[in-house]
Amino acid sequence: MAILITGGKGFVGSALVSFLEERGQTVILFERDISNRGEVLKFKPAQHINTIIHLAGVLNERDGGVYQRINIDGTKNIVDLGKKIGVDHLIFVSSIRVLSSFSDPYIDSKREAEKIIVNSGLPYIILRPSLIYGPDDDKNIGFFIKAAKCMPIMPSLNFKIQPIFIDDIIKIIDACLSYQSKTVLNITGREVITYDDLLKNLKSLNYKFYIVNLPVLFSFALRLFSFLPFSPFTPWQIRGLLSNEVFNSSSWPEIFNIKPTLFSEGILKTIKY
Repeated sequence: MAILITGGKGFVGSALVSFLEERGQTVILFERDISNRGEVLKFKPAQHINTIIHLAGVLNERDGGVYQRINIDGTKNIVDLGKKIGVDHLIFVSSIRVLSSFSDPYIDSKREAEKIIVNSGLPYIILRPSLIYGPDDDKNIGFFIKAAKCMPIMPSLNFKIQPIFIDDIIKIIDACLSYQSKTVLNITGREVITYDDLLKNLKSLNYKFYIVNLPVLFSFALRLFSFLPFSPFTPWQIRGLLSNEVFNSSSWPEIFNIKPTLFSEGILKTIKY
């Protein structure tokens, strides 16, 4: 029995692979282009694949067509591979953003991918995590942590997030290996954190910067920054970030008997890594 993982070299994937292998699981990385249907369906595992964990996807590409090719068509290809090789279980990591009131290339692609999974006929679990952070995160919260480390001033911004620590999401995925199928779970951090909470946490850890309290001005500047070709954020990511949307979560700590990592603990582990 083995586990096939797409996106196994990404932020979540690399942590998951290490976690599973340390616990004696046989892990196979799917390293082919998931948008290439021919290449996907040519894949012949050397042993039976019991579970596919589908992590691969794009988040911050500016070309809308990429979301169709990777997040939608790629998911369809992985589903068809699962049918071909006879997997018993498919775990798909989607996004809590599918519950958003907004529509954009990323959100729409994840919504379509979920429909493909649900209608696949395979036993599935869909996880919808909120913003994931932790060691090796160079985007999202990681971007702001790196900025705070080298900048003498940090802007005050008005937004809320529900961050979940990488260790928690890895434990949840691991628990799903033996959880009931045809399940969709909303997985958010248990705390709603403001941007100012993040800055206060960093200052308590001896980060040296001054906070400039002009949130409206800096929010506008951040929106403009997102349109620049070298920005790590797309315009729709910034729109979502500044929207202050808060989503209901499934009771995953009780379901899986996992103690959530406090944000203050997660930030400490992130910067000390």
